[in-house]
Amino acid sequence: MSDEPSPQFGILKFADSDIQMSPIPMNIVYFDSAPSLSHMNGIIGITLVVTGNVPFSDKGVANVASVVAHLKCNIPAAMALRDSLNSALLLAQPVEKPEGKAN
Repeated sequence: MSDEPSPQFGILKFADSDIQMSPIPMNIVYFDSAPSLSHMNGIIGITLVVTGNVPFSDKGVANVASVVAHLKCNIPAAMALRDSLNSALLLAQPVEKPEGKAN
């Protein structure tokens, strides 16, 4: 083991807040669709897919898909995820009176 001290991570200034930086990267999952699902013995399964363009040597481009992750969870966790997604979608809805008071 090295006698050198571990690297220190800084603080991110965000708006009026100081946010401690984590030495552990956060996993971020981006997907374009969820084309496949399953249920077996109380476990919900959802396949997450991303699409993109891949160039070929003949100057052509193909639209391809790739599996990003296989999401697996129990039914209570799936219900909690559904509730969180519904809440996030509600946040994305346009407001009826944009001139009104902001939250």
